[in-house]
Amino acid sequence: MHPVHNETVHVAPYNTTHRHWKWTSPIPLQCTSHSVKLRRRDQDHTGEWTPLYTYKGQDLNSTKVIVYPREHVFMVGSNITFCCIVQTVPLPGSKFEIGISNRTYITKPVHFLTPSGNTYNIVCDDKGGEYKGSSVFIGYPPDDQNLACMTRDLSSVECHWNRGRETLLDGNKKTIYSLNGNGRVCDFDKCVLPAVPNQVTNWTLIAKNPLGVKTLTDTADITHRVWLRAPSQVSHAAYARNVTLQWSWDVKNYTLLPMICQVNLSMLNGSSYNKTFNGLGLSSIVLVDLQPFANYTVQVRCGSDEHFYKWGDWSEMTKFSTKEDIPEAVDVWIQNFKQNAYVLWKPLTQQQSHGIITQYNLTRGERSEIIDLTPKTGLCYKITPGNESSDQKITVSAKNSAGLSPPSTIIVPGFPDNEVDISRINNRNGGFEMAWDRYFNSTCGYVVEWFPTYNEAQCAVEWQKISECDHAARCTWTQQDGIFDPGVKYTVSVYACIDDKPMLLQRSEGYAIEQRPSGTVQNLSGKRDGRNLELSWDEVPIQQQNGFITGYVVITFHYDSKTPIITSVGQTEGTKINLTLDPGSYIFNVSALTSGGAGRNATLTMDIEDDIERKIVATVVGCSATALVFSIITVLCYRKRKWLKQLLYPDIPEPKLAGKWNSKGFYCPQMTEGYMKCEIQEVHNSERAATAESLHGLDLIRSNSTVFPAQHSYQNMYKSPVLYPPLWPCAEKMTSIVENPSYNMSFLEPVDVAQISELTLEMEDSYVLAPNCVQKNVVFKDSSGYKPQSTLPTNV
Repeated sequence: MHPVHNETVHVAPYNTTHRHWKWTSPIPLQCTSHSVKLRRRDQDHTGEWTPLYTYKGQDLNSTKVIVYPREHVFMVGSNITFCCIVQTVPLPGSKFEIGISNRTYITKPVHFLTPSGNTYNIVCDDKGGEYKGSSVFIGYPPDDQNLACMTRDLSSVECHWNRGRETLLDGNKKTIYSLNGNGRVCDFDKCVLPAVPNQVTNWTLIAKNPLGVKTLTDTADITHRVWLRAPSQVSHAAYARNVTLQWSWDVKNYTLLPMICQVNLSMLNGSSYNKTFNGLGLSSIVLVDLQPFANYTVQVRCGSDEHFYKWGDWSEMTKFSTKEDIPEAVDVWIQNFKQNAYVLWKPLTQQQSHGIITQYNLTRGERSEIIDLTPKTGLCYKITPGNESSDQKITVSAKNSAGLSPPSTIIVPGFPDNEVDISRINNRNGGFEMAWDRYFNSTCGYVVEWFPTYNEAQCAVEWQKISECDHAARCTWTQQDGIFDPGVKYTVSVYACIDDKPMLLQRSEGYAIEQRPSGTVQNLSGKRDGRNLELSWDEVPIQQQNGFITGYVVITFHYDSKTPIITSVGQTEGTKINLTLDPGSYIFNVSALTSGGAGRNATLTMDIEDDIERKIVATVVGCSATALVFSIITVLCYRKRKWLKQLLYPDIPEPKLAGKWNSKGFYCPQMTEGYMKCEIQEVHNSERAATAESLHGLDLIRSNSTVFPAQHSYQNMYKSPVLYPPLWPCAEKMTSIVENPSYNMSFLEPVDVAQISELTLEMEDSYVLAPNCVQKNVVFKDSSGYKPQSTLPTNV
């Protein structure tokens, strides 16, 4: 007796009607007993509880395992608690985990977010090898929409609607439909009732399943809701350009109904059109302006013309063929090819031939000579040469089972077309665009003719006739339908038609789509002049150019250790180019250029060598120039020798002895047994005339015969020539040299006094000289830097 719910219901005063109270248990009532009691409260007075009313559960007397709820339908989004009544315990691992009585176990609430399709199964026990469980159904209530009622036979009403969202419930749980509450069950999307004409009627549709009810309504006058059935037994009677269609109605009430009918006519080539007809109880129509000798399919449907609601159903597809009719006029042109004239005409299309062409009739000249040609013989005829000074009139007609086409006439001039300058045509979007001034003498328009310039063949000409110009003073023609081959040069001509006779006005050549050349330049060669090379070549053959040549690309490869290296890439508009190259091996690639790209390369290999003659000439010229420069310098130096000597080697003034003095000195020419033998010399001042004896004292005599002992070889000691020192006539204590024999003063050679001025002189501060002495006679220094006086005593 566990309380699970408590609720207060408010009751209005003085109301004696019966009260209704409803409560839904979170678990099925069959799972265990449920008891309820009620008491009354009036302001502060509360009555006693009524006796318990108990709804007994199945767990009291059940002798088998059973699960609730079972075979029940729930809406998507419901929370469902299942219970299992079992004598022992539920199957281990099952969802029945909570015990609410001695024999009843329940699950936690199961939330169903999506429909389960048909069923959802849950198992409680498998006693005896048989699973014990329950099945439930999860779905939606009805969601039908758009009820519409109409009549198809003017005596009954058909109502149709859309299902809306699927309920996902089948069998005895599916949705049941009824119309206007008459208890009659209807199929989905169709329910039929007797019609009440000329009266506004209401229709109510009830859709019901275990989860809910949906009600739809519609209101209308049935005569405004006529939906005709399809015509039946459609037949036809076809002719060349029209056909009569007939059909019948399965509903008698249609014969007095004003109706509108629609015909869908289609040709087997894909073209089609719709046309409508009106009438009372319409059952036949006539279709005109058809294509002769053509296959058609046709369908018919009708609707109410007075109160149009919707088109009825289409009839079955009906096929028919129209008969043949006379062909249209053929398109005729002429071609002058290798001194002969040819008449050409285009084949008629199926829409133009109006049947099967069996032959062509051609007449020529004033005698109207008739020539019969079959389609197998071609669409071209050679005109037999006649009088070249006269024109020939040619007519051509096509023939089928219905008769001959209107004749097409053209006049072949006695002489070929007049000569005009050939210009370059402009290409545009894979085609050509031509423009010319209007020719006011033209009586039958213009003709534009084109053919491959270098592949012209007999009867291989295309043309297009233009009746009038788009503008008053200028005519234009554009062809962009992809009939031109890429890389092919075309000749395009414009003719004026004057009384069926063509006259050439303009001629141009060009490429509809330019491509890179398919051929190479011809006769590639090189002419060498030392390091200068002239490459030349001939143009690509005209049939292989595939476009207008705008220039040439020249690529130079130089071989370095067997590996070609690009040294230059040049471009030229002409068929030659000059290059200056270093010695070595070269490969030259030359290719032609169009707007479509570069063509294949023509290759030339050449070796560039040094020019010996040029080197010899350059050497001779260089040496001659050098000799000439030195000669000029020599002559200039000779002429300016005094100036150069004065600039570079000025004269050194000779020494002068100033004042009055008379001194004596020693002269030691040789050495004997370690002692120096000296002589007394005398030097006079400038105030006294020099005598021969006195000048002799200044001479330094070279002695080449002096022999020195080996132990006194000073040459070996100093390894260089030694200069004798000059006389020291101004030294005040020169005699100390003799008085001090321990000082070993030895010299190898005396020096002539005339050479003193050219010797290097150096003044040393350690020597004290008497006044008025000549400075250059103080110290001598040889080229090796040896200074013999450096060891003299400081008192000298």
